[in-house]
Amino acid sequence: MKVLLVQPKNIADNYIPKRPTMGLGYIAAGLLFFGHEVKIIDMRIKKYDIKYFKKVLEEFKPEFVGITITALTIKHSEEIIKYTKMFSIARIIVGGPEVSLTPKKILENIHIDFIITHEGDITFPTFINQYINHHNDNYWKKIPGLGYIEKGKIIINPPKEIRDLDSLSTPAWHLFPLKDYKKNISDIKFPVLSSRGCPFNCMFCDSTKINGQYRIRTPINVVDEIQQLTEDYDIKNFQFIDDNFALDQDRVMMICQEIIDRKLNVNWVVGQGFVASKANLKVFKKMKEAGCQVIYFGIESADDEVLKFIRKPATVKQIIEAIKMAKEAGLTIKAPFISGLPKSTYAKEKKYIEFFKENDIDMPRMATAMPFPNTDLYDWVKENAKPIGDLETCHFRMSHTRGALGTDMFQPAYETDDFTREERIKIMDEFQKESEKWMLDKMLQRHIGKTLSKPLSKVMYLLSRNKSIRKLGIRILDLSGRF
Repeated sequence: MKVLLVQPKNIADNYIPKRPTMGLGYIAAGLLFFGHEVKIIDMRIKKYDIKYFKKVLEEFKPEFVGITITALTIKHSEEIIKYTKMFSIARIIVGGPEVSLTPKKILENIHIDFIITHEGDITFPTFINQYINHHNDNYWKKIPGLGYIEKGKIIINPPKEIRDLDSLSTPAWHLFPLKDYKKNISDIKFPVLSSRGCPFNCMFCDSTKINGQYRIRTPINVVDEIQQLTEDYDIKNFQFIDDNFALDQDRVMMICQEIIDRKLNVNWVVGQGFVASKANLKVFKKMKEAGCQVIYFGIESADDEVLKFIRKPATVKQIIEAIKMAKEAGLTIKAPFISGLPKSTYAKEKKYIEFFKENDIDMPRMATAMPFPNTDLYDWVKENAKPIGDLETCHFRMSHTRGALGTDMFQPAYETDDFTREERIKIMDEFQKESEKWMLDKMLQRHIGKTLSKPLSKVMYLLSRNKSIRKLGIRILDLSGRF
């Protein structure tokens, strides 16, 4: 059976994809395991446009087209679906975060055949097999996480979590156009997922709604995958993208020791999911010994009232201590703040700038709070804030990341009497400028020392306001592998 998997581009289109997507990699691996023929198109890469997609449809002639949908890819996904129906007889299956959050809306509003909610690694290949081989016995209609419309009625089966993560095949990276991400494939920072889900319940986060309960892979299984990457692609770098990498600290220590024992010469990043309350100097030192370079603390706020209200499992004091310990271990700190969270104000967030400087955070970031459907933040906004535009569709039209700053897409989804739209845009702009100056200065300090870095960083910052120069600077930082 021929299956075409598609990663649409998003409407922000404000970054160059640096690595393949893990979700499609896992699904492709499952399909290959059952003997299906699989192609992947990553349409975030500019040369793989809709004309190329049409060409693949005509030449490959897939029986199924699977599409990953996130909030900002819906518009492009609809175009892909339209072309599929025009030039192919393929059945369309969609999955992804937006499908898991709003399955009924997706089935109602987009002309598709089936949806897969939550984890599709096993569900997707199982559905294909059952639909093809046992179509008439209706067993396929009972597959967990499957959704479809029958006689005008929407049917969505409850999902089922994958408990044994070690049983999954490693992502089928070879199906991606790897040289289109990096000319030298070994420079790609391949994503590695050592656990799934999160036990916490932060009110702004959609992870628990999508990724389910916390489950882990064994240390040996995780490092087997890393070693396979080094052997297949001679990788130098990778990143863990767990929702909560350090919940089980003994497991982290064992993963690190396994990397050390196998003498894997790799550098790695904890790309997200390290809660400050789980900071431990011994663990940080072991991580550094095993090749960890950068750790990503989900700070979100430097105000205890905000942290408590959003149910963040850390205090400001714990955050400060975590940063100190990570610094002592020699790790680079990347830390995101979220603007506009409940209980936040312009005055509080102005202090975030002082906070990242006083605590020497290497890479401070700020995004704006986005009330995704079915999150507690969404419900709070409906009751306590003033939506700006349609709250139901704001996450389709707006980007909550700093990359959209200065574009029409960067708009707060809501405001409050204590924190107006104008104030929220102002603080994002101020934080962005100060963080960029700060990062430039720190980068230059490493190369030319403190004395010369200050005046030069000011000049470089002013030059970076020019779009062409800015693009070049981002490219240089990208090549450096640090940012």
